[in-house]
Amino acid sequence: MRKRILFFFSLFLVCAVFSQEGQIPMPKSWGLNLTNSPKVEQLNPINLALIRKQDSINDLDKSIPWRYGIERNLNLNSNSGGLWNDLADGGRIWRAVVQSQNAINLSLNFNDFYLPEGARLQIYNDDQTEIAQTLNSSHNRDSKKLGTWFVNGDIIWIEYYQPPHVSEAPRLDIKSVVHGYRLGEIDISNPEGNRINGSGNCNYDVNCPIGSDFESQKNILKKSVAFVNLGNGYLCSAVLINNAKADKTPYLLTANHCVVNSDPSFWSIRFNWISPNPVCGTDEESGDLQNNFTVSGAELIASNSLSDFALVKLYDDIPESWDVAFAGWDNSDTDPVFEVGIHHPNGDIMKICRDNSGATKENANGTEVWLIGGGQHGTGNGWEIGTTESGSSGSPLFNENGKIIGQLYAGESACTGFENNQNYDIYGRFGVSWNAGNSPETRLKDWLDPDNSGETSIETLQNILNVPDFQTIGELKVYPNPVSTSITVQNDRYPHLSYQFSNMMGQQIQAGSLSNTMNTISVEDLAEGIYLLVLTDNDSSDSITKKIVVKRQ
Repeated sequence: MRKRILFFFSLFLVCAVFSQEGQIPMPKSWGLNLTNSPKVEQLNPINLALIRKQDSINDLDKSIPWRYGIERNLNLNSNSGGLWNDLADGGRIWRAVVQSQNAINLSLNFNDFYLPEGARLQIYNDDQTEIAQTLNSSHNRDSKKLGTWFVNGDIIWIEYYQPPHVSEAPRLDIKSVVHGYRLGEIDISNPEGNRINGSGNCNYDVNCPIGSDFESQKNILKKSVAFVNLGNGYLCSAVLINNAKADKTPYLLTANHCVVNSDPSFWSIRFNWISPNPVCGTDEESGDLQNNFTVSGAELIASNSLSDFALVKLYDDIPESWDVAFAGWDNSDTDPVFEVGIHHPNGDIMKICRDNSGATKENANGTEVWLIGGGQHGTGNGWEIGTTESGSSGSPLFNENGKIIGQLYAGESACTGFENNQNYDIYGRFGVSWNAGNSPETRLKDWLDPDNSGETSIETLQNILNVPDFQTIGELKVYPNPVSTSITVQNDRYPHLSYQFSNMMGQQIQAGSLSNTMNTISVEDLAEGIYLLVLTDNDSSDSITKKIVVKRQ
């Protein structure tokens, strides 16, 4: 049986991310009887047959990012497109709707984005069951650019609401829509996902055991690894990296080939997407995780093709409440005893691989790399545990001490059934990237050692203060979904958790407090349909919103 997995897109439904905003407001138009609607901006169908043919080749090439969608140019703005409605109370609404035929999911890129304080912009689907994102003035950037989350289906709505007390005009210029043709929940109703998506069966989830000599380090390092949506229909992996000052500057290390034809202003980055029930080299189903950590937007700081590295700086600082880590590094270029890779292959939940032979230095057609020997290249038989795949590009390579020594550049390692094919992988060398060029824009040392301390190795920094090393933080689970009788909320993470349960019109059905054990919420008296469950950590005011489907046999 082919392995089934919940993919990246399914985790962004109804803004299921921790944020500082609390409960999601319903779009203003949903509660109004607006008689007119904007004209649908219709895009022609894409040539999926040609795309599939290209992917059959490109999916084997780790030197390019993994493609899940096609970016399509769009000339739509709030001045000359869409539809404005003046409200009786003095407020205003602007709406626009775009259709890209046969898309599994859609997202947008704004080339000019500015919201006045007090106004909001929301992205949702055609049948009003998913609010993909709610944006406000805190999302304004110096770059004036912004990429949005995904919404299921081939129609996406954009709604701007301006309250009566706001007079300043927004700037909303949409330059492109990303037509997602794969990357969704794998089930029988999604043949594209079933047939194309999914990492190989020889992969190991990051929580699988890979050796007692690395277990404690792994439990921290996995918190530094990121899943990167490049905003152009492609995906890579990356790592949040510490600097010698240990001041939590939000630097992200990835591959240079991930920034080619990609603008980090449109990126969205996610940490801690880790299966709660790890699958270790079998065809079983990896579980989903609801408590995720996502940021959007970055700027390119430095890059160099000599070692295929790119360093970006996130627009926003990492919140102090996030359980993530800034990984340490070693710039000595010393051969490792063994090495470990942590990554997101093919848009999949976080995986891990280990090579016990020890990587060696090589020059791969002008690129200075670490070689994981296998096949006809070097010595060894590839990864002893797991593999990497397309989409793992830019992911970190750690030495036996848990320090970054490189990022994935290319290779031919892959799965053959439940076994690794024993072929090679190559990573750009961190030691070469350190002083690779003649300017700060081409090397790492100016950014990761700004005071020129001369450090050759630094430790990993955990973001949450006063948390002992290797402490288990706990989990928050919501299941089953769809549900017929009652929802179970397993909470062994938040001591003061509350909930609100409402319908899609925002009408509250239930509310209350949840214990730090097992909790149940009855849905027996509810009609079949879509509902929203909002869980709030009362200590930090952070919240998570989960779409709940009530369905009876």
